Formats: sequence, structure tokens, C-alpha cells
Amino acid sequence: MKKILLRTFIIAIVVVNLLTWLVYVYSDTSIGWPFRIALIVGIMFITSIFTGAATLLGHLDSERRDHDPD
Repeated sequence: MKKILLRTFIIAIVVVNLLTWLVYVYSDTSIGWPFRIALIVGIMFITSIFTGAATLLGHLDSERRDHDPD
């Protein structure tokens, strides 16, 4: 899970800064650092929720296979 979150963090930084640069180039509007940080943290929270849910579902699936009488 740590590797997934680290990858997501790096990708989120790159994507948010790239989109900010594109907005600045095409609309001449600057997006501040607090908003960028909020976007990155939001992406990290969403990723951690979905990763945790996928991990729990994976464990649930393996439990059912172990205790299935059929």
C-alpha cells in the first residue's frame, strides 16, 4: 500500500503542476500553492480510501475461499 500511495503522490504532484501550468499559459490565471496542496492531499485521501477498500475486499475474497465447504 505504501508503494501505491508513493506513486500516487508523485503522479499527483506532476499532474497538478502540469494542469496549473496549462491554466496559466492558456488563461493567464495563476493558481496558488494552497489550492495546489489541497488538490494533492485530496487525491491522496481518495487513493488511500480506494486502496484500503481494495485490500479489504481482497482479504475477504481469500477468507471465503479458505472457509468455503464446497
